[in-house]
Amino acid sequence: MTLPTEFDERKIGLAVLEALDPDEDLTPHELDHRARRLGRLLEHGYDLEHAMEIARADHVDLELATALVAVHGCSPRLAVRILL
Repeated sequence: MTLPTEFDERKIGLAVLEALDPDEDLTPHELDHRARRLGRLLEHGYDLEHAMEIARADHVDLELATALVAVHGCSPRLAVRILL
């Protein structure tokens, strides 16, 4: 899957920054991990707001989040309600 055209690298970067909790002190590795999660969720049809919520919720299994939409046909909105 590819990112929808309305998402460019700059918007994704800004979204990652917005998704950061100001009280968190993330390492570059943790920041990359969060950015990868966000990108995968956007690729699977999650809107930016919901993708940010799930990306920062490390307790949410990313494979489950993507499978709910891609395999099981769940709407991203319903998947967020299930996951969070």
